[in-house]
Amino acid sequence: MKEKLIIEIDDDKIKYAVFQIDEKFDYELISKKISYNAGIKKGKISDFDHTAKIINDDLHVIEKEVDKVFNDISVILNQNDVFCTNLTGFKKLNGSKVEKRDLDYILNEAKSSITNNQEKNSILHILNSNFILDKTKQNKMPLNIFGDHLSLHMTFILMPNNNLKNIKAIFNHSDLKVERIISRPFVDGIHFLNQKKNLKNFVIINFGNELTTVSIYENSSLIFFKTFPFGTNSIYDDIQQLCSLKKEEIELIISDLNFNNLNENKTKYIDKKFFIKSDFKKLSIEHIQNIIDARVKEIIDYTFNKNENLNYLENRISNLHLFFENENIYKNLENSFKKFLNIDSNKVLTESSTKNNLGSLLGAAELIFKGWHNEAIPFANKKKSIISGFFERFF
Repeated sequence: MKEKLIIEIDDDKIKYAVFQIDEKFDYELISKKISYNAGIKKGKISDFDHTAKIINDDLHVIEKEVDKVFNDISVILNQNDVFCTNLTGFKKLNGSKVEKRDLDYILNEAKSSITNNQEKNSILHILNSNFILDKTKQNKMPLNIFGDHLSLHMTFILMPNNNLKNIKAIFNHSDLKVERIISRPFVDGIHFLNQKKNLKNFVIINFGNELTTVSIYENSSLIFFKTFPFGTNSIYDDIQQLCSLKKEEIELIISDLNFNNLNENKTKYIDKKFFIKSDFKKLSIEHIQNIIDARVKEIIDYTFNKNENLNYLENRISNLHLFFENENIYKNLENSFKKFLNIDSNKVLTESSTKNNLGSLLGAAELIFKGWHNEAIPFANKKKSIISGFFERFF
C-alpha cells in the first residue's frame, strides 16, 4: 500500500487529501484537511511567507496523522489564469489505412504549434475531443481503417509560466516536489461524470466565493472552460457598500431570509435583530433583493447568456448544472440565479458543492491513479492507452 498527497489551491483556501493506493490502483481517502485564511486570493498566492507557513504547519499535522513523510505531491489549481484553447490537427491519407505514425504526426504538429504560439505559458493537459475520418466522427481512434483525410480535435489547457514557478516555489519551501499540476475544471468534470453516467452535451457553472467557472462538455468530453475573477462574494460586497452593513450581518440576513419567495418579501423590512454591529436603519427586503438581482444578472450574463462559446452547442444542451460553494446562497438565492438564465428552466439543476467539497480532489485521484479516457498526456499509473503512448514520446 502506498500513500499519495494531493493539494488544491482553491479560490480562497487550501485543501489537502491523502489517498491510500493498493497494487490494483484502487484508492481510498484516509485523511483530509481544509485551511482558510491561508494567504490565497482568487486562487493565487497573495502572501508568500504566510502561505508557506500555513502549508508547512498543515503538512506536519497531516504527516503525523498518517505516519508518513511526503516528498512529492500533485497540485490542483483553481485560478482564472489557467485557460484552454482548441486546435484541430490534420493528416492526408490518400486512401491508405490509419496507422500509429499518422497520429504521431498530428500530435507532434499540434504540440509544436501550441508551444510556438504560447511561449509564456505551459501545457497542463491535452484532451482528445473527436477523431474524424473523412468527415465522419469516430467513437474511438480509427486504427487500420482506410480513408483519405484524418483529423483530431484537441483541447489544450495551459497556465502562465510565472504562475507555475510561484506554485513550485511555495511547495519547495516545505521541501515538497510538485510532480503534477492539474486543472480544477478538468478534475471537477471527472468527478461529476463518475457520478452522472450517460451525460453527453451539458454545461457546468461552479459559483465559488471568489471565482466562477463555466465548463462546456460535448459527448462527455470537456471542450471549453473559462474561469472568471468574481464569485458570490461580490453579492455580499454590493450589499455591504450600498446598505452600510457588516459582512456578519449580511450573512445572517441571507441565511435567515428566503429570497426565493419574492412576493412574500416585497413589503417587509429587515428586522432589528440583524443589526448586530451597525446602527438600526429602515431597510426593505425588496431593496436588498434588487441589489442581489443586479449582481446575479451580471454574473449570469457573463458566464452563460452572453458566452459565445456556448453557440457551438446551440440547442443541444441537455442540462445546465449550477454548483454553489456558499450553502446560504444555494438555499435562499437559488431562484435569483435561475430566473435570469436564457434556457428552459426544466434543464437547470442546482446543487450545493459544500456537500462534497473534496470532489475535485477525488477527481484528481481518479485521473492520477486510473487515468481518464480523453486525457492525452499519460497521467495514470495503470497500463497506458495507445493514445497516451503516442503522447509519451513528445512530453
